[in-house]
Amino acid sequence: MSYQKNTWVDHIIDPSTGEVVQQGTKVTANRLNNLESGVEKAHQLVESLAQSVIGSSVISGLTFIANGLIASWTSGSAYVNGVRFDVSAGSIALNPTQGQYIYLDSDGVVKITTNQATAQAKCLLWYFATDASSVITSNDRRAVVDSSTFVKQTEVAANGANKIPRLNSTGKGEFSITGDADTVDGKHASDFVQQSEVATNGANKVLRLGADGKANVSITGDAASVGGKTVGTGANQVPTRDGFGRIVADKLANYKVSKSGKDANGIFTTVEYRRQDDTLFMRSVLSNPDANGNYQTDTWTYYKADGVTVAETKVWTITYDVDGDIISIA
Repeated sequence: MSYQKNTWVDHIIDPSTGEVVQQGTKVTANRLNNLESGVEKAHQLVESLAQSVIGSSVISGLTFIANGLIASWTSGSAYVNGVRFDVSAGSIALNPTQGQYIYLDSDGVVKITTNQATAQAKCLLWYFATDASSVITSNDRRAVVDSSTFVKQTEVAANGANKIPRLNSTGKGEFSITGDADTVDGKHASDFVQQSEVATNGANKVLRLGADGKANVSITGDAASVGGKTVGTGANQVPTRDGFGRIVADKLANYKVSKSGKDANGIFTTVEYRRQDDTLFMRSVLSNPDANGNYQTDTWTYYKADGVTVAETKVWTITYDVDGDIISIA
């Protein structure tokens, strides 16, 4: 709960009349206890924050050496559960034939224990194992805070690696979590270009829009095509439409036409459509004439770009009326 403060005002008396101009705030036990309680809670909050953020660590000094069964330490500073102590140099007697931990207690006094958990609950400094007359094992157990870990914002290097974020002049963080302050997700500013600066082929860049706001691009990197196919009217190309909205990309009139197999009625039974490079695109063959010579089957064979490999075959059934006119093709 937040601290509920009191508003204090002076007690003012008119010196000429003796009248009370302003009634001052009365000093009562309740108000003073409220003040004391607020100070106590503030201290508790500071200690709690210090304990959670700083914990128990050594700021400087408190380095140990041993001579026989006497351990001596240098002066230094350390936190015990968030509370700072400045400790003078001193010494302590070690127990013979024993493993023991030296620690700084919450009263600021250097103490000794054989219980590791007890020492770790405070500020563990050193470990000694002894025989009857001297130290046989000595280990530094200090959690030393390196001052170089903390830097001023103005001292952060340009790459900002493993440091606090570096902000630009607008207060925004131009940095990435990978540690390079000049990049975003590992990409430099030079990797990003304005829409108007994208090259014609647009490969590996942002989509380049045409004057009509449409993107004439493909995922294959050719900005002049869609899906790797050039916009146009030829085979294997993106369909286009005429003024009436009809698809004209594969309109057979766009190909060179040759006819053969003329029958007795003057009907060519075979018609071939060839691309501009003279490769065969489609062949239409009429067959299965009825008694009147009307062909009831039309077979369309489509060829791939080489003009030899069959891509698709369609067979159409042609139906006539009594006058010999075509009434359906299915």
